[in-house]
Amino acid sequence: MSGKRPESRSDFEIAIVCALPVEFDAVEASLDEHYGPYGKQRGDLNFYRTGRIDKYNIVLAHLPEMGKRSAASVASSLLVSFPRIDLKILTGICGGVPFPSADTEIILGDAIISSKVADYDFGKLYPDGFQQRHDFTDTLGRADRDIRSLLSALKTRRLQEQFQENI
Repeated sequence: MSGKRPESRSDFEIAIVCALPVEFDAVEASLDEHYGPYGKQRGDLNFYRTGRIDKYNIVLAHLPEMGKRSAASVASSLLVSFPRIDLKILTGICGGVPFPSADTEIILGDAIISSKVADYDFGKLYPDGFQQRHDFTDTLGRADRDIRSLLSALKTRRLQEQFQENI
């Protein structure tokens, strides 16, 4: 990831997938440089924008609609058209979690980094609440070790301060 303009789709290693237009607009506005189209594999129906943030070449993808099927379809086509993607980021506005605890409020512009992915509909709804069938780390698998290392490091005070300074 040298920051030079990629020669082909194989030179992109980071993908950001946006579910909503407002998310796509925000991420696209954060690009330091916008690249032109790099094409896509035959049969890939995704919409892409490419560019650079700092020294990282980024491909942005937009979901055609909300939902797991749409996300899975976009993700699989993305990896066919951009085969060297190592890091995939899914943006979200966290509309359902404005107060994760009594003393914490999430406001527009906050960056939230999850350490796990929860399959929100893998379980059963009872009168007193939703019960997941299995621990979500078992059902969806764990992130690669390098991602888990980064997530662990981002829990440290110093890295959080550096991250906040650079947002």
